[in-house]
Amino acid sequence: MTLKTLDSSVLSFIVLGIIFLDARSRLERKFTLYNLFTSLVLLNMILIVNDLVAWYFDGKLGLFNEICCRLSDVILFIIEPGSLVIWNLYANYLVFHDEHRLQKLKKFFFILLIINAVFIILNLYTGWFFGFNAQNEYYRGDFYILHLLFCIFILFAPFPFIFSNRQNISKKHFHSLLLFVFPLTVGVILQFLFYGVSYIWSGMMLSILIIYLSIQDRESSTDFLTEIYNRKQLDHFIKNKVRCKRKSSFSIILIDLDKFKDINDKYGHDVGDEALQDTVEILQRNLRHNDFLSRYGGDEFLIVMDIHTPELLEATIQRLKESFKEFNQTRKKPYSLSFSSGYYLYNKHSKMSAQELMKHVDQLMYRDKEKSKIL
Repeated sequence: MTLKTLDSSVLSFIVLGIIFLDARSRLERKFTLYNLFTSLVLLNMILIVNDLVAWYFDGKLGLFNEICCRLSDVILFIIEPGSLVIWNLYANYLVFHDEHRLQKLKKFFFILLIINAVFIILNLYTGWFFGFNAQNEYYRGDFYILHLLFCIFILFAPFPFIFSNRQNISKKHFHSLLLFVFPLTVGVILQFLFYGVSYIWSGMMLSILIIYLSIQDRESSTDFLTEIYNRKQLDHFIKNKVRCKRKSSFSIILIDLDKFKDINDKYGHDVGDEALQDTVEILQRNLRHNDFLSRYGGDEFLIVMDIHTPELLEATIQRLKESFKEFNQTRKKPYSLSFSSGYYLYNKHSKMSAQELMKHVDQLMYRDKEKSKIL
């Protein structure tokens, strides 16, 4: 490692430290995505420190220096693929939002990491991947390329399902997933081609920065509990749709959960939160990728769809009601979910502003709620 690349490693550590502290203070720690992200940042900070330790002892003679040099490189080769595993888990969860799938992947990658660790420990006797000369200077072993290919495999493993599920990923997140590998790949190539330089940490830092900017964008536009769009994003979206009404009509649906207060009072707010998340899950199963879903208020949700006929809009409402009934019949929950709704087809003949439109569907929803009370 040269002094120039030493400076880049130290700078990468400082930037990652700032990102880690900012993420810990700003992001919701209970979300799986954010926990994976902070784990990724922290592990790479540890790897940078370990790499700096290896660089410090490299070429220094004496038993203590030799032990420290070998130990730090063993740790580096064992842990290095771990950061790529966390990236893999992050990409998987961002695409599928499936905890069960995530746990299965963790078990699979744990086995791979254990196998890798065994080979790295054996390397102390075989020198397959790296070794040290008489001056205690590090050199790459004959099979170093196999370790590199192992890391590259983990790095690029998510891309088949990222591309095959592109329709389920927002454009911003899709692009951030693609861009993640670019700086890191450049850093790896430079480090492989030019022996003695260490640009991999600069590449990883830039990759993590890309992900963090994506997270910050998501944080500013997403409801923290349900992970759908928040009221701020809804207001911007509705104003834009109304402004562009001459191009295309659209439908708006306001949903209010029935007797949600009773769920909170009887079972507690944790169960109430679960009911809101279940509601979002039901709604998302019935919506297309380009439909807009947001949390409007406490137990109110708003859907904007490119539906252009009253008949199709009515059919959509009925489909949602059937899905709620199916949920109540098939899921073993202490509560039942149902909703009242207000919906409206907005077209070029509509004279209402965005604010007036929201007020109108709100009034329609309350009329429907009053009807359900009478029934």
